[in-house]
Amino acid sequence: MATLVCRVQFLDDTDPFNSTNFPEPTRPPQYTFREDIPLINQIAGVHRILKAPQKLDDCALQLSHNGSYLDLESTLAEQRDEMEGFQEEGGRGKKHSIILRTQLSVRVHALHRIYTDVLSPSEECLLSRPPLLHQHLY
Repeated sequence: MATLVCRVQFLDDTDPFNSTNFPEPTRPPQYTFREDIPLINQIAGVHRILKAPQKLDDCALQLSHNGSYLDLESTLAEQRDEMEGFQEEGGRGKKHSIILRTQLSVRVHALHRIYTDVLSPSEECLLSRPPLLHQHLY
């Protein structure tokens, strides 16, 4: 039974307009992942230990060293290519983390919902046609 012990953090990206997103907590806890169990079966433990604000069903796992998202349906053993370089220390002796964050599709959907709720049809037309937008702005 192979395991990976590493730091875990979360990124509170539930507000798409919050531009000061930094992984939390600043002193991340360690979490032990089993390399032979799909991540979907382990993510609830990460969510619980971090007390993350995201809904569990909306969560994804991202590697801090290269920005890759891990496939939750797969095991860590099946994702060795993405994990390459993860256990090496980063700059200034920093160790890398696995970051729990909102799935990209959920964030895009939230932005789209805001976009369609706020804009009038004429504004939407301008934004969907960049030359018109440029002409309108300048």
